Amino acid sequence: MTLPLHPVLASIAALSLAGTANASVVTFDDLPVSGNAIDTFVSSGGFDFNGGHFHIIDTPDPRVVDNGTQFLAAEAANGLGKAVTMTQVGGGLFSLDGLDVAEVWRSGESLNDFFQVSLTGNQFGGGVLSMLVTLDGIADGPGGANDFQTVALGGWTNLMSVTITGINASGAFGDYSIDNLLVNVIPEPGTYALMLAGLGLVGFAARRRMSCRFRFRSIQRAPFGGPCRF
Repeated sequence: MTLPLHPVLASIAALSLAGTANASVVTFDDLPVSGNAIDTFVSSGGFDFNGGHFHIIDTPDPRVVDNGTQFLAAEAANGLGKAVTMTQVGGGLFSLDGLDVAEVWRSGESLNDFFQVSLTGNQFGGGVLSMLVTLDGIADGPGGANDFQTVALGGWTNLMSVTITGINASGAFGDYSIDNLLVNVIPEPGTYALMLAGLGLVGFAARRRMSCRFRFRSIQRAPFGGPCRF
């Protein structure tokens, strides 16, 4: 015989399943074609990206790297680019489980000055995460080898923002590209508190109903106006 799931447990299970349903991939493919125009702000996949000088590469360019889809390429030309910061649209917490990174300019281009990508995550509560990724130097443009490399992240959760910075071989700001960011939206702490409070009320009501039924069976009636009116 299959026993029915208690309402409180059913609610918890439903919330747990809902939490895993928020995983998504930010690909920049939802942005309109702009001819690789200069940007300082875009919103894609439910996230805002702010920076001083970057492009959404949506039109093939033989001078730059390629993965067959649209991606964000940040430039540090004349100190303009430096960093791009991502936040959830409207605020809120999220996790970052991985992303693809690459150079911007293909090998042989005079602007090809790349070395590393620095990731900095600012967590709710004041925690700071950091990671330094050394680029693999594969940048042959359209066709050929895969210009992008996949970076897996572990424990990058409860994030308020992530800042991505390029570093060139001399240690100054450098160019970089990003794509396919694996994200998961996390309910805010206040939302958890409200959910737990609601579940507590459900459990309290369930216990009162059970107590009332027990008393009714014992004395065959519940006193009018007594504690068992629902």
